[in-house]
Amino acid sequence: MFERNKALDLIERAIETDPFCPVCYAPTVINDEDGVIVLRCSTVTEAHGFFARMGATLLPHLRREVVDLRAGIAA
Repeated sequence: MFERNKALDLIERAIETDPFCPVCYAPTVINDEDGVIVLRCSTVTEAHGFFARMGATLLPHLRREVVDLRAGIAA
């Protein structure tokens, strides 16, 4: 189990390091994806259509894992 203070420190550090997406300069947000805390671009949605998927592959927006709460690592 992650220590709460350590997890919050990792999240705060991630936001300070990457406050904006390097591709579109939109603000980044923290999301919980099934127990994994990720920092991602706030404008990213699922790409629909051939050209949208190709663009997302060639120039991906920011998505970075910050904390894996499923790992159960003790601090």
